[in-house]
Amino acid sequence: MSSSMVYFLLAMMVCLEAEGEPLQGKVGVAYVAVNRSEQWGQPLAQVIMAPHQFGGWRHAERLERLDPRAWVDCKWAAWVVMDRTEADPTFGAVHFLSDHDLERPPKWVNRLRKVVKIGRHSFYK
Repeated sequence: MSSSMVYFLLAMMVCLEAEGEPLQGKVGVAYVAVNRSEQWGQPLAQVIMAPHQFGGWRHAERLERLDPRAWVDCKWAAWVVMDRTEADPTFGAVHFLSDHDLERPPKWVNRLRKVVKIGRHSFYK
């Protein structure tokens, strides 16, 4: 898959997971995918599209109604993460949960260490 297609997939995933988050939160969500790719030795597109990994894909129809400004911000976040021109604000996190998810946290979160909270997302490794 071409790098431009992977960039586009990453930007879409960021929008689905962090559309209303601050720029730093969007960058953090993008870095989670990149960190997984690097730490797990899998291509980034495979990580982004893996079943049950990024829940936003269940509501992909939202992409048709994106706020244009949010789309610009999500593309920017994907670009700077793939280009490594922004530092990783998650310190290598490979998971995140929204505040909503933390109301009934999954069991796997107990095995991880929370490293930072950005906006409405907590990041773990």
